[in-house]
Amino acid sequence: MLKYIILPIIFILLYMADLWNSISAVSLPALPAHEELLLVPLDSRPVCSTMVQKLGKLAGINVIVPPKELLDNYQEPAKSKKLWQWLQNKSANYNTSIISTDILLHGSLLQTRQHIASAQEQDYFFSELNKLQKNITASPPRQSNYTDSTDSDKHQLQLFSVIPRLLVSDEVYPDCWYQWHLMRYSQLLDMVQINGDYAMTKELMEYKKEIPTDILSKYTSIFTQSQGFNERLLAHLLPKAKNSKNIANTQVNATVATNAPLFIIGQDDSSPFGLPHMTATKLARHIEEHTWQTQAQLTNGADEIAALLLTRHFLQQSHWQPKLFLAYGSPKTEFKHMPYMASSVGATLRNQAQLVGAQLVEEPNAADIILFVHCGDADAKPTAAEAEQLASYLKHDKHVALIDLSANFEAEEMLLPLLLEQNISVNRLAAYAGWNTFSNSSGTALAQSIIFTGRLRQLQAQQSATDNPLLIPALYADNLNFTIERMLEDYYYQKRIHPQLRPYLESFGTTPTDLEPEEKQQTEYRIQERLSLYATWLYWRSLSRTPFYADTHKAYYLTDLTVGAKLPWNRIFEVDLNVHTNVSSEPAA
Repeated sequence: MLKYIILPIIFILLYMADLWNSISAVSLPALPAHEELLLVPLDSRPVCSTMVQKLGKLAGINVIVPPKELLDNYQEPAKSKKLWQWLQNKSANYNTSIISTDILLHGSLLQTRQHIASAQEQDYFFSELNKLQKNITASPPRQSNYTDSTDSDKHQLQLFSVIPRLLVSDEVYPDCWYQWHLMRYSQLLDMVQINGDYAMTKELMEYKKEIPTDILSKYTSIFTQSQGFNERLLAHLLPKAKNSKNIANTQVNATVATNAPLFIIGQDDSSPFGLPHMTATKLARHIEEHTWQTQAQLTNGADEIAALLLTRHFLQQSHWQPKLFLAYGSPKTEFKHMPYMASSVGATLRNQAQLVGAQLVEEPNAADIILFVHCGDADAKPTAAEAEQLASYLKHDKHVALIDLSANFEAEEMLLPLLLEQNISVNRLAAYAGWNTFSNSSGTALAQSIIFTGRLRQLQAQQSATDNPLLIPALYADNLNFTIERMLEDYYYQKRIHPQLRPYLESFGTTPTDLEPEEKQQTEYRIQERLSLYATWLYWRSLSRTPFYADTHKAYYLTDLTVGAKLPWNRIFEVDLNVHTNVSSEPAA
């Protein structure tokens, strides 16, 4: 009887020994950087700063951000004058600057909802901008390591501004008491100006009566200032383009001269109607009247704009225009208006593709990248058909980016858990995003997938000339780390941990949006503990089971996954994550 027990154990041990000998740990090299650029971010949150740096690493671009002590810290605005000094001192040493005008004028994105810049503050901004442009012009160009670029030694100045959001900030009292009234007033005012409906006009006047005059005046002044400042900035940056008759191509794309000034205007959380929409419409008309379309464009969203500008720059320097196929999980998805968005899902994607310089195609087989879009809600839960379609793309070795949204910010409306349940190899996704608003997620997934695919093309072209065959596996591993970070924050933190964490803290009398230092430390410990458990589960359930990359010689696997988590601000709205993995290889099957 004993031999029937011992013999199987011996065979298992021999099998494990043979498997252990065939698997070996791999030390992957760091991806080389061939360029550096400056980034003055919208604010200090990771999505606006460190996440762009991580995307830059994938692109082979070292993204330089200002010292942390100069940036904002939640409700404390950035030190704008010192930021200007830092920018003036640094700009001559770099060929590209991506600059948020809002952090320099207002102090952060949060401050755009509260701060109305004085005439003196605006004059100081334009004085410093003029000085910066003169410094750039006077400085000798720095040679880039791009061997195929003819314009890489010319300084690119890329600025972006954000139209304030529709809702009054929750932290502003007593204004926030009238948040609903101000929102409805804003939306009705826009709709009345479009069609002049009597019933809506009457409703508009009723809301106006209920809002204190000083609060309404402050609210409308924010948008009046935004429009005036952006028009002044357009005139300052683009005077030569005014009334130009010789511009053949009026789209912002990768063929635009890389040394031309560029100005992007985004929209913070909005809706199809309202003062933000009115402001955007007037600015779009202003740009069109002055024939500035090659150098100025409006887009939806805010947090993702720097990542999109980095992607645009990467494509310009690479002289590559990626082909994108938009695959919607449901025929209705393209026309959905997700929460806090001024435009539909399809319109937002087309706008962002145009901004970076990508080409949309009608067939998946013609695409370099497939953007798979899932937007769940109470009536559109994830389906097996969606999961099967995405799995089919992956099986045919397509670069697939998954944009995974929930209209009600609920885990059950997202596609990722169904993919895991059906054992679909999510470690082969080119990108994943499903955090907050649709534009935040689509812009992040678009940037990651384009940069990853474009860098892969570069490394494959250089493979015959390089003596380091591990660079391509290193790119896949770094890209997977970025994808895992997005899964852990966008799904596990935002949809699993955060909804339970808020009432838990409130039950102890803790304010989730204003944590004391000791409360912040204890909350971070709890978040770290929960996220580590989810990371371990994700690793064993899915990520370690199949190779994330394989060539003709070897297959590469994750052999370890750890995550570090902290709160960037003294609130629980977002986390700052760093994922660390180990890699092994075995002979390819």
